[in-house]
This record gives sequence, C-alpha cells and structure tokens, in this order.
Amino acid sequence: MSNEQNVSSASFVPALCLGVLVFVSGAAVMIYEFIAVRMLQRFFGSSLEVWSAEISVCLLGLAAGYSLGGWMADRFRSWAPLGVVLCIAGFSAVFMEPIVVKTAEHVAQSEVMRWWEPLVASAAATLVPLLALGTVMPQAIRLAVTRLDRVGSSAGRIAALSTLGSICGTMATSTLFVTWGVRESLYATCAALVVGGVFIVFAHFAARRKTAPVAALIVASAPFLAPAAFAQTIYENYSAYHHILVRDEAEKRILYFDSSPQSTMFKTDAYAGGFEYTEFFYAPLVLDPTTKSVLFVGLGGGTGPKYFLKHYPEMKIEVSEIDPAVVKVAKQYFELPEDPRLRIVTIDGRTFIQRTKQTYGAIIMDAYASGPNGAYLPYHLATQEFFRSAFDRIENGGCLVYNVMGEYGGSNDNIVRGMLQTLESVFQKVYVFQAESSWNTVYLAQKIDPAKLAPNGTRDGKGWPDGPWLAHPADLSDLAAQLAAKGNYLPPNFPKRLTQFSAAHTAARDGKLYTDNNAPVDIAQGR
Repeated sequence: MSNEQNVSSASFVPALCLGVLVFVSGAAVMIYEFIAVRMLQRFFGSSLEVWSAEISVCLLGLAAGYSLGGWMADRFRSWAPLGVVLCIAGFSAVFMEPIVVKTAEHVAQSEVMRWWEPLVASAAATLVPLLALGTVMPQAIRLAVTRLDRVGSSAGRIAALSTLGSICGTMATSTLFVTWGVRESLYATCAALVVGGVFIVFAHFAARRKTAPVAALIVASAPFLAPAAFAQTIYENYSAYHHILVRDEAEKRILYFDSSPQSTMFKTDAYAGGFEYTEFFYAPLVLDPTTKSVLFVGLGGGTGPKYFLKHYPEMKIEVSEIDPAVVKVAKQYFELPEDPRLRIVTIDGRTFIQRTKQTYGAIIMDAYASGPNGAYLPYHLATQEFFRSAFDRIENGGCLVYNVMGEYGGSNDNIVRGMLQTLESVFQKVYVFQAESSWNTVYLAQKIDPAKLAPNGTRDGKGWPDGPWLAHPADLSDLAAQLAAKGNYLPPNFPKRLTQFSAAHTAARDGKLYTDNNAPVDIAQGR
C-alpha cells in the first residue's frame, strides 16, 4: 500500500461539513461548561469550588472521550458513530438543569458545603455530554485523513478547528446569556448538536440507500424544553450573572439572587419595607449634608437609588450594575422610576470607577455574590487597589459605604476583619456598624485629604453643615439629630441607628490586608 493511498471512509460529506461539526462541538464544550456553572451556583454559591469542580469534570469527560473516540475511529471508520455521539451530546444535555436540581437536593444535606458536593452535581449533569463531545475529535481526525503522509497536518487542522470553536464558545457565552438567557442558550446548543448529528446519520444511510427514523430524537426531547414553574414566584430567570427570583411573600415582594434575598419592599408601598442595613446608606449625608451626587455599585431592587430620588430632589444618582436583567427587574417589579436624575450603566463596578472622570459625594457598595455559607464578595471589589481607585473618585470629605454580609465574631468574621484592615489602609476614618435584624456589617469610610483643605481646616472654607465634618472621632448620632431638627430628611430613628457600632469598631486590627494578588473573599468558609 503506497503512502498516497486514500484511507478515508465514505466521501459523500465534504471536508467543509466535517470542519463545521468539529468547530461547533468545540464551542459546545465551553458553552456547556459555563451553563453548568451558572446552574451549580444556584445551590453551591459563587465560590471557586464550583469552577474547580466543573473544570475538573470537563477535563475528565474530554480525556475519557478522546480515548473512547480513538477506539471508535479505529473500530468503525464511519460517519454514523460521529452523528450518533453528536445526538447523544445534544440530547443528554437537555436534562442538565433537572439533574443539577435533583443531585443538589440529595447531596446538600449539611449546613456547611462539603468540597465534593459541587463535584458530584457537576459530574451527574455534564459528564455524559462532555464525554460524547470528547469522542468527536479522534473520529474527525480519522475521517479527515486522506493520505498517510499527511496525518500530522490533518490532525493539527482538526485540533485547531476544535480549539477555535472553544474560543468562540467562550466569548459567545456572555452575549448569549444576556441576549437569550441561560436555558435558551442551552437548548439552542443542544438543538445544534442534535440537528448536526441527525444530518450526519441520515446522510450516511442515504448514501447506502437506507433510511432511519432518527428524527424522533428531536421530537422526544420537546417535552423537556418547557421551563418548570415555581410556586409563589412571579418572575424567574437565569441571567448571565444570577439565578433571579422575584417572590411575593405575605405583604412583601422579595428579590433573590441564587436563593439569597437581595431586596424587599411592601407590595402596597414601594418606598417602605426595605432591609434595615440600607438605612446606613444615609450616613454619608450626615458627615456631608451638601452631598449632591451618589454612585451606587450594585442595584438589586433599587432600594437605595429609589429612596434617594424621592427624598433629595437636587441629588443626582448614578448606578453601576453589571447585569442588565437586574435593571429590568428593578424597574418592572420594584418600581424603580424613570427619572432624569438617575443614570444606570450596565458595567462592572470596578471597571466603571476606573474609567469614569466623575467625582461623587458618596460611593455606596452593595454588590456581592451569595453562597450556601454566606456572602462572598467579588474579590476585585474588596482590595486595596480597588479602594484606591474609589478614593480618587470621591470628593474630599465624601464617603464610601460598604455592605458586607457577615459579623464580627460570627459568620464571615475573617472577611469583616479583613475589610476593615483594607479600608483603613486607604481611607482616613472608618466607622463600622452592625445591623440588628440581620448579620450585615456596614462600613463608613471617609476621605480626608489634608493637602487639599482650606487654611481653616475645612474643604471649601465652610464648616459643617455647610461643608463636611472632618474632626474625628465624631458623635454621628448627635450630628444626625441636629440635621433632623433642621428639617433635613433622614430615616425615622436614624440617630439611634448610628449608635449600632460593630464590635470590630474598637477591636484590635488583626485582619488580612486584601490586595489584587491575594483576596480570598470568594472562597467558601467554614470547611
């Protein structure tokens, strides 16, 4: 046999078709991976363990698939098995969400998440479709080889197409999740694989003058394409960043991200019923009653922006919210008004702060990811480098407010200590408050740049309340009472609220300094 002898199988499908199938299967691997993570985060939070579990399962599935695919390529040397595995990869992934739900219900039995729980759920949901996709490349290489002296170039070309597909699948996920939603992206990917697989099988048997009723695979999957309904839920969706739920519970409407409550209001009064910790958002207006502009990072149901728009007619509000789906929910279900004083930018908070040229009287941080053991701050919003960027965007005498789900000596104690240590490395004065009705710790960090003060020690030559209060320690409760007596709006009993100091306020500063290089705030605690 000469090395130029044609060793390909049936040639009825052109090389272009084979390349497209390899490209699509490569893209599907990454799309499945991202979709699985979004579904796993609903039950296991946004911790790194979820990503570690899914990446491990993905690599295991591909490794097993490569081995099985090599055997299939040598054993069958046919297009039909390639079509079958594409159908399996598409059809089995349709069940990804119910498998995640059922598996999580069985393994998540303890209060603290065990390291193997997301690994088991990930394997149950994605190992089969990923294994099937792993068999594609070896079979495609076998079918692409037409000359024995070109095996290397054929294998390299197929591997390159698969990798390019994976790159495109990775880049496409953010657009697909935002435009379609997670479920819709999953079903579209499944459909593409099943259609491709059915085409290959039909074409193979048509070439042999045979037919097979494999189209029934698509029909059989139809009942599973309808999303499940949830009792007491008026809205549910997977966005690119959250599993979003809006529930009406008794007299309240509550917004959930990944089963963690984010915002609440009374159904009969959109400006009442908010969480206690949101009242601390008014604290910067005590230290500087002249504040005219506020930036909120994280929108949720829009409690803070909504209240500020109502009570401060001269104030301009900007919001940085990474998830456009959250913006729609806040407007549609939580009555966030359309107002010329309100500007919402759908962008990551750190990116916005680093790029904007605007300065603010206050920046209010209420952005975090929720997990089974508590709150997990996005690490890039909790570092010294980030706080320096925020410091530059705050007016002298202005404040940064930061909400953390945790309490000193209790849940997420290490994060509460670390955040205080890190904030005090940037800001001149930091107060720490503790909510009474929840385990929210709220930091109030004031910027005081002595080099830019007037000769009399004020910012603009005017003392408080016509300018910021800059002398510390201060009796914030007394300052609030004075403002309320003058007619400045503050929440009822707000002076008392400003006496709710966290024990961290006077404790030893022994927390970890968080930097971009090391800020493990998004890794589950309690193991």
